[in-house]
Amino acid sequence: SCGLVVVLWSYPRGEGVSKEGETAVDVITYAAHIAALLGANIIKVKLPTNHLEREKIENIESLSKRIEYIKKSCFAGK
Repeated sequence: SCGLVVVLWSYPRGEGVSKEGETAVDVITYAAHIAALLGANIIKVKLPTNHLEREKIENIESLSKRIEYIKKSCFAGK
């Protein structure tokens, strides 16, 4: 790193993702995780809905719980 901050907007799109899936908590979580793996310092994602595209996730009724789940996927929020 040369002191440059990397901001990555990680918005899922494409044929394999439904319109509702673009904001599904499991899809948004995966997009944030990939951005963290790429080395982003700041990751911007859309606010997740409680819609699930593929996975079963417990306790995601509130927005704060969904955001907490996404932060855990990005190296436990570090």
